[in-house]
Amino acid sequence: MKTQVTFENAVRLGRKISETVKGKLSLGARILQVGGVDKIFKQLFSVGEGEKLMKAYQCYLSTTAGPIAGLLFISSQKVAFCNDRLIKIPSPNGEFLRVHYKVGV
Repeated sequence: MKTQVTFENAVRLGRKISETVKGKLSLGARILQVGGVDKIFKQLFSVGEGEKLMKAYQCYLSTTAGPIAGLLFISSQKVAFCNDRLIKIPSPNGEFLRVHYKVGV
């Protein structure tokens, strides 16, 4: 049995390709608005003295709930990920909080 992988199946990460492209464009606009990925990194994560951002990549973090689009930061002291869009989580009082999905090592 031969399996065929098409371009659409390989890159499809959202419900529609148009949603994926729209998300990438909105992230680019946000990066420009804030003043660059360096400033985003400093706003989202505690940055140590002398720590420098080396690289930042747009990527998807694979989870059991599906892929999460965001930025992967590689600094002189850590590797960190933060999602593009805020996610809703329930709070103890029953309301929902909107937070970034952040991971750092």
